[in-house]
Amino acid sequence: MKTTVSCSVALLFVLAFASCAGSPPATATDREIMKVEAVYNLIDGGKLEEAEARLMELMEAKPLDRDLPVLLASVQLSMGKIDQARATVQAEVAAAPDNLNALFVLSEIERLGGDTKAQKAALDALLAADPANADAHAALGDLAYDGKNYAGAEAEYAKALAADETHVDALMGLARVMVRREDSKAALAYLTRAVDAEPDNAVALLDRSRVYRDLGRLAESEADLDKAVELAPSSAWTYLERGILYMDTGRAAKAETDLGMAIDLDPDYFLPYVYRAGIREELGKDQEALEDYRAIVKLNPDYWYALESIGVLSWRQGAWQDSADAFMAASTHSQYHPEYHIAAALALLRSGNARGAKDYAGKNLPKINKDTYPAHWLMLRLAYDQTDMSTELELRISAERSLDNKAAMLFYLGAYWMGRNHPELGAKYVRLSLELDRQGTLEHRMAQAELARLPAEK
Repeated sequence: MKTTVSCSVALLFVLAFASCAGSPPATATDREIMKVEAVYNLIDGGKLEEAEARLMELMEAKPLDRDLPVLLASVQLSMGKIDQARATVQAEVAAAPDNLNALFVLSEIERLGGDTKAQKAALDALLAADPANADAHAALGDLAYDGKNYAGAEAEYAKALAADETHVDALMGLARVMVRREDSKAALAYLTRAVDAEPDNAVALLDRSRVYRDLGRLAESEADLDKAVELAPSSAWTYLERGILYMDTGRAAKAETDLGMAIDLDPDYFLPYVYRAGIREELGKDQEALEDYRAIVKLNPDYWYALESIGVLSWRQGAWQDSADAFMAASTHSQYHPEYHIAAALALLRSGNARGAKDYAGKNLPKINKDTYPAHWLMLRLAYDQTDMSTELELRISAERSLDNKAAMLFYLGAYWMGRNHPELGAKYVRLSLELDRQGTLEHRMAQAELARLPAEK
């Protein structure tokens, strides 16, 4: 979700390196073995500052040990010290150009630092020394994929598999290429090989769950997601994906719970709020949905659909000024939604601010193309004139071929009469709008609440 360096991801990289590095050589003394194992235990326990200090001490005592600088750079990387990690591993590469682990870790540091040229240079140097290095070919495949060179990516992943047929990153990379080609069956085959090679790889399971879902194999998709959640309980992505599956299969309550977990784990990512807000609105939890939509706007101000929903839900609650403000803000993002101007003007009218409604309608009336949106133009003109003469608009509504537009204008005309203190006349048009049953439109959502509160407005 986040594009910045994730310390948790870096820590996984450190642990992977520690695992690959294995035990100290048999020639080492028992005391040396215990010291190195103690560092691995600190890493495994997340005590990275202590691990960094111990590694520096070990490097002073054993300056010719080629593994220690690489492990130190990996620890520093997991601590977010990218510059220090780069300096550590660059010094090692300068001292030992044939240290392949150092070259690969350097490439990873440059990748996480966003320097693709430096990353490729490190990988090229690694391949110059070891042409069949599967890790390097897989990493070059990722670079090509990110650059939309899918043929080049496929070629590099194939080279990685030629060197190691169970290379998980290469298998997952080839699956991504197949997904791009809309070949879900081939993608599934590669991902199944990846999961077979690493049954506890949560990312591979997550990727395979998506392919299963694309193939309509929802039970298998859910099984993979359940295991991914179990393996990576701190990953917001796993909960988000499972929440979407629950939502798509009609399990709203479970979807809301999982999306809430995704938000708790990564509160700065807006997408889980979008899905949860929709679910909460469907469940009739308007206030909770409204809070989610407001969070979305703070996180992603350009996501104007959230502004629309704030306008709708505020209207449903009778919070007229809030509704007007939201529709005004939404109107600045799209010229293809003239209804936002109408809703904003009428919300002002409903708030008792007839002068504000008139001024707003007059200012924004020129923004609506009369030839393209004749009924919308007439409706906003009525909000500006604030007269009882609605005959021309009613004739235009009768001539509307779009049922969505017809239902919308009937609703807005009803809201107009309610704003003019004619609730019974307003109710007539709101009911006519609802009879057209244009579910899913913003006007239908507002009309339902409008009708429900009519007795209180008589």
